[in-house]
Amino acid sequence: MIVLASNYLNDNPVEWLLNNSEPSIKFHTRREILGEQTGNAEYSAILESPAIRRLITNNGTLLGNTDNYDLFYKGSIWCFSEAVERGLDIRTPFIHNTAEFIISKCQTSSGGFALNWNPRVELACRTGDMIRYLIRAGYRDERISRGIDWIVKNQRVDGGWLHCPLAGICDQLKLVLLKKPGNGLRREMDPNVTSCFFATIACAMALVEFSQTSGSVLYNESIEKAVEFFLKRSLFKNTRNEPIVARSSWNRDFRLLGYPVLSQYDVLYGLLFVARAGHLNDRRTGEAFNLIMSKQNNDGTWNMENVQTGMIKEDIVKSPAGTKSKWVTLQVLRLLKYAVTSGSHLCSTVP
Repeated sequence: MIVLASNYLNDNPVEWLLNNSEPSIKFHTRREILGEQTGNAEYSAILESPAIRRLITNNGTLLGNTDNYDLFYKGSIWCFSEAVERGLDIRTPFIHNTAEFIISKCQTSSGGFALNWNPRVELACRTGDMIRYLIRAGYRDERISRGIDWIVKNQRVDGGWLHCPLAGICDQLKLVLLKKPGNGLRREMDPNVTSCFFATIACAMALVEFSQTSGSVLYNESIEKAVEFFLKRSLFKNTRNEPIVARSSWNRDFRLLGYPVLSQYDVLYGLLFVARAGHLNDRRTGEAFNLIMSKQNNDGTWNMENVQTGMIKEDIVKSPAGTKSKWVTLQVLRLLKYAVTSGSHLCSTVP
């Protein structure tokens, strides 16, 4: 892959990803980028890594804080998602136990997932993220099917998703102080309200994960609609063709690259979805692709530019935003592998 994609790279970063690296980086690089087999030794290295050990609680039986389970970076939902992102699955008891805990606390009878509030009202971003990570962890049962059905049922006319009970600071305070959902669902049927990028990428990635894991084509139409939602906006722009700058501190600029885990988005992650859906050769991907390539360092690496809530923050004291990132570089190489395997001819401004 690296040889074939060398026309996009200033240098080969694979050796850097493999040498003295965090076990998860080695695992994903070998398996996804180099196409090598990985076995028990590589899995055990992830399992015993400091990054995973810090997530384990309850005498090694669960992950994260189970009382405040929806806290970012500390709650069971985040810790489960990060552990799966790093390469673990339900072969490991604490992954299985935590998954079952999250399902019992968050999944409603409709199949959607709610936060730690009462009454339990589903929200799209959390449903998409949880279904995707449960699939990646190895789940294939009817709870996954119900979650996928909820996602498809709640796709909006613009091809995206919104379905969030929170709208504005008052609703957020209501959640934090009273654990009550707000009035955001009133926007759901308003065609003048654009779907949420965070919710849309979460649900769209869940659909792609399910389709590619199961071999099903049942949801291709929904995936195509989601692809069009992103491409119509060049993956990082609003309806006025201007770069999106969020009003909150959640993600100040979708052009800044990070490594999304929960309820996050950047242009690289959006383009990776489009690639997985088989549309990387659409001409509307060109601006986003060139933007990503323009951020490449001379040694073929990329920097972590965004470490806001929902992004991986590994070694943030030692490696603050703006320094070389193995996670972001790995994500770009995943994109380039899709470019090669799909035969896409992308217009790169980088020699």
